[in-house]
Amino acid sequence: MTQRRPGPPAGEHGTDGTGAAPAEAPGDVPGDVTVAVERVLSNAALLWSRADQGLEPAVSPIQLRAVEAIARFGRLNLGGLADELGAIPSSTSRLCDRLEAAGLVVRETAPADRREIIVRLTEQGERLHGELTRRRRDAVHEVLEHMSPTSRGRLIDALTEFGLACERRESAGTGPVRAAGPRTA
Repeated sequence: MTQRRPGPPAGEHGTDGTGAAPAEAPGDVPGDVTVAVERVLSNAALLWSRADQGLEPAVSPIQLRAVEAIARFGRLNLGGLADELGAIPSSTSRLCDRLEAAGLVVRETAPADRREIIVRLTEQGERLHGELTRRRRDAVHEVLEHMSPTSRGRLIDALTEFGLACERRESAGTGPVRAAGPRTA
C-alpha cells in the first residue's frame, strides 16, 4: 500500500516560499483541490438555478435542460435528446409533449426517414433560451466584478484546462454522458 505524504495546509502550495504549486503527476490530485472544485460547482449550480427562476413561460429544470440541449445542437432526434438528458425515449417523448404544448418546441418528421422525429426550438423557445443565457451571464458577471483582473485571468486559465480535461474524458468514453448514435437528422 502506497502511503501519501501530507501536503501543505489548504490554501498553501509549495515549500519554496513562492506560493507556486508543487509539480504533481497527472493522476495525483490532492483532496483539497477536489473539495474546492466541488464547492465552486455547487455554488455555480445554485447561481444558475436562481437565474432560471421567474422565466416566462415557467418551465421545470428538466424542461430547461431539454431546451438547452436542443439549442446546443439546433435540432435533435428523440433518441439523441434522450441520450443528452440521460432519460428513456418514452419519458423524453412525454417531456416533448409538454414543451410542445407550451409552444417551446416543434416536432417534425425527418426527411430521410419518416419514422424519425426531429425536435427543434420554436421562436418562443429560442427567446426563452436567449433570456436564460442572458440571466446566467449577468449573474456570473456580477460575481466576476468582485474579483481582481489577475484572479479573473487565472480563473480563465484554470476553467479552460478543466473544460479540456472534461472533454478528453468524454471523448474517451469515461464521462457521465452515455455514448450515443446520431443526434440530428
